[in-house]
Amino acid sequence: MCGYTPIIRVNDDFKTEKGDRIFPVVDKMPLVSDFFYIDCKAQDNSTYSNPHMGLMFDPLLHARSMQKPMMQTHLGYNVLMFGFDSVSRMTFMRFLPKTYSYLIKELGAIVMKGYNIVGDGTPAALFPILTGQTERELPESRRGYAGAQTVDDFPWIWKQFRDNGYVTQWAEDMQNVGTFQYRLLGFRNPPVDHFGRPFYRFAEPQKTSRPHCFGSITRLQAMFDWIRNLFDMYRHQPKFSYLFHSHYSHDSNNRLPYADNELLAFLQMMQTNGYLDHTMLVIMTDHGARFASLRKTYQGKLEERLPFMSIRMPPKFQAQYPTIMRNLRLNSHRLTTPFDIHETFEHLFDFHSNDHYQSKSNRSISLFELVPENRTCAQADVAQHWCACYNWQDISTNELIIQQYSQAVVDFLNKFASEYKQECATLSLFRVNKASQLKNDDHRSNSIHSNDKNSSLHQTNESRFYQIQFETKPGEARFEVTAGYDPKTKTFDIQRRHLSRTNKYGETSACIAQKRPDLREICYCSSLLINTTIPSTTIDMNNKIKTTIGETAVNASSVHL
Repeated sequence: MCGYTPIIRVNDDFKTEKGDRIFPVVDKMPLVSDFFYIDCKAQDNSTYSNPHMGLMFDPLLHARSMQKPMMQTHLGYNVLMFGFDSVSRMTFMRFLPKTYSYLIKELGAIVMKGYNIVGDGTPAALFPILTGQTERELPESRRGYAGAQTVDDFPWIWKQFRDNGYVTQWAEDMQNVGTFQYRLLGFRNPPVDHFGRPFYRFAEPQKTSRPHCFGSITRLQAMFDWIRNLFDMYRHQPKFSYLFHSHYSHDSNNRLPYADNELLAFLQMMQTNGYLDHTMLVIMTDHGARFASLRKTYQGKLEERLPFMSIRMPPKFQAQYPTIMRNLRLNSHRLTTPFDIHETFEHLFDFHSNDHYQSKSNRSISLFELVPENRTCAQADVAQHWCACYNWQDISTNELIIQQYSQAVVDFLNKFASEYKQECATLSLFRVNKASQLKNDDHRSNSIHSNDKNSSLHQTNESRFYQIQFETKPGEARFEVTAGYDPKTKTFDIQRRHLSRTNKYGETSACIAQKRPDLREICYCSSLLINTTIPSTTIDMNNKIKTTIGETAVNASSVHL
């Protein structure tokens, strides 16, 4: 005898509750919720209990494609995206060799080898794909900021799919660090037809002796089963599905090999059942490992910036549009970004097989069109800090300019967190581990300048770009930062989005995590300084230094730290 308890989302992304228990459950009883908790007791008194994911039948969703017929220019293919957190392209190949081989050799997927991130972390990877914009370009939604609102009104691509008759699905695990909920205010209303967050809010905190599983199946398999539910339930309706998995790879890539057999079996099942015959398949990751020991190396730095992105179009599409497929294959060897993935989706809504597609943004190109072979990071709106194409030349950390730069950056960090001086300890420079200068030849100096209208630095051909890796105390935080320097005005342009934290901060910023989660990578809680004295250092700088905090410029003829 079993009982069924619905798992219900309440008001927003931060509250989930149980509904009224239905008892007993009878065979073939229709689901009354997508997510539910089952508890059973057998005649021999053995018990079973587990949270489950499913799809409740909704006749309105089944009728949507008839009520909202797709535009004549839309191809109507399903879109299935699946992603892993913190996995580089090379790590995907190393740790998921069976899946990689199947994608390439059996499915004929095309891997974008020059796919470059445009910012730090998962939001910076997903916002451009899902909205075509960066977080800075979208309305304020960060927790702790005046006027911040939920992210409901952002121009989400799944809204366009819905308006074209699609049934939509989105879910990610590790709900405690959700892409749109950790620093941001999340959604007021469910953003898609089948929204997985309520399940993970309920299921993940449950105590279990098998942390990688929900009952008798792995957490990853639960995701794959939910995707299959969508394709089974809506066999004749167009579908947009995007699921994102972090559990195996967020904190370390060491568990990622567990996913190889499961992802392979899922793809084989989708292919055998014919689901991929009418589906654009995108298997991807957001960025490489940000905090692993590999990240200390040059290889790790590149891998963070070069995630995995593969695209496989349906066989019918490949046969019907050979020129587009040729473009896609050539583009796999050229510089591409998350903006281009969004533009490709836009192209799907305005598809004319014989006409050139006009991109809606200068920085993005549909991957169905030919990306220029000589495309630069500036043209793609990839800042110097994130661009994997540039040639950085090592210089001595003892150079005066590097000493001035490193102290200016520490001063910038302290000013950035100055509103919370009581909670966050004042940082001081511990050491500079590495310093580099961007190779300054005519070709690169004319092509490196980012399309950043908010930059406080007037960039000229005389501008120099420096990158340093340094550590601060207390806490031994490691950072990497890139900034331009104008020798005429003797000013640096230091900006938060061009700074990376490269080792884990753990609970060292717990005191600020809820109030201002955007400071967690910088803040070291003062409460941790028990009987610890931090030596003070005063450094006079003859050069004028200008740093930028958000949009606010700070000038100082001398900086005292």
